Amino acid sequence: MLEVADPEALVNLAPDFGALYRSHDSIDGVLVTAPGMGGHDIYSRYFWPWAGTNEDPVTGGTHTFLAPYWSKKLGKRKLRSFQCSRRSGFMDVEINDDDIHIRSQAVIVFAGEIRV
Repeated sequence: MLEVADPEALVNLAPDFGALYRSHDSIDGVLVTAPGMGGHDIYSRYFWPWAGTNEDPVTGGTHTFLAPYWSKKLGKRKLRSFQCSRRSGFMDVEINDDDIHIRSQAVIVFAGEIRV
């Protein structure tokens, strides 16, 4: 996880995915975060060319790292997150004693069926 100071810099970040892929062969992804703006506490993006997709548009799993990090930093248990990828998405994240609650809306972009 990398933190940048300027959320606009994160929004405009244009990684060289080929170079990123070649840079390491034993990680799953790179999470970049910044302080939020415009009513959001957290901005983030998640790059993972090693998985076959350059950027995950909205990643609930990364918020299991982001929520405790920003909660401690901001002194808040309820956070509003914006993942500022091209497709983007919003999440409400709440830290409880034993767990993290993530709420959002989802859009089905692909459906399929597996017969075994």
